[in-house]
Amino acid sequence: MGLRLPNQQTANCFFITTSFSEHRRLGDIPEFYEKLADSICFCLDKYKAQIAAYVLMPTHLHLLIFLDGKHLASFMRDLKKYVAQKVAPDLGLLDSPLWEQRYDRVAIFSDDIFHTKLSYIHNNPVKADLSNQPEEWYWSSASDYMTDRVGLIPVWKNWV
Repeated sequence: MGLRLPNQQTANCFFITTSFSEHRRLGDIPEFYEKLADSICFCLDKYKAQIAAYVLMPTHLHLLIFLDGKHLASFMRDLKKYVAQKVAPDLGLLDSPLWEQRYDRVAIFSDDIFHTKLSYIHNNPVKADLSNQPEEWYWSSASDYMTDRVGLIPVWKNWV
């Protein structure tokens, strides 16, 4: 899962997309999102990374993450491995691979791209007809930005 573009190793902010194997709707499984959020928090702590935005969707997730680019591949490997080894057995998900092998990442080098990705993440549930307003989707950081509610994953807003 190494970086395709070596210059991304010099970045410290990334827009990440990763999908569940065969686009399975794992988000429909009770407790899955909570356990996925806990796993993300575990890896954030391990790698001393910060999340600026996130959305957990039924078939995939998006993260806007601040992390040393040299550690991005390790972060993603460990996140997927942790979920597969710790979460999947608890939920009875042992019959097939949990994740697609690849993940997409875009190194963020400008404020304009950052804000575009932030908006994309928060509007993803609305476009997918999962909510009417971004802040209504509980499994997103939109409420951290638009209301007083704090989501499951600590959001770092000091980037502003």
